[in-house]
Amino acid sequence: MTKKNISILTILLSLTLSLAAFSHGDEKHEESKKPLFSGLDTEAAQVVKQFHTALRTSDTDLARSVLSNDVLIYESGTAERSAEEYAAGHMKADMQYLATISSEIIEHQIKVNADLAISTAQFKNTRTVAGRSRESISMETIVVSKIDGKWLITHIHWS
Repeated sequence: MTKKNISILTILLSLTLSLAAFSHGDEKHEESKKPLFSGLDTEAAQVVKQFHTALRTSDTDLARSVLSNDVLIYESGTAERSAEEYAAGHMKADMQYLATISSEIIEHQIKVNADLAISTAQFKNTRTVAGRSRESISMETIVVSKIDGKWLITHIHWS
């Protein structure tokens, strides 16, 4: 590439960046104000709330009753591919962990479209480790599907 071509490209790039920088002037853009809590009065939301309650109260029967048989659960880089696998394994550990923390829900939205609902939530968790309070944020996505007229959890992803 010649010096002349480089100079022309430099000028064009400078003009483009200048126009982009000044094109909005002193305009004020409002941030998106989506509600942090929505859709919580739906039938699908009730299933998610029942599941949360079941885990917090160590109610394995209730927890199992809202999971589809072929639920897929992703957590910490692992996958459990059925309600039975989760109930026989990780469920009790999740219940024990939740018993040791204080958890505050920061955000929870549920969007329902026909026979499928997506629940997304964010939690602030506080626990005491070696006498010191520790906080962490956890994220949760739950898919709830209407199967034979009943809402059941078909997928969970925790991080």
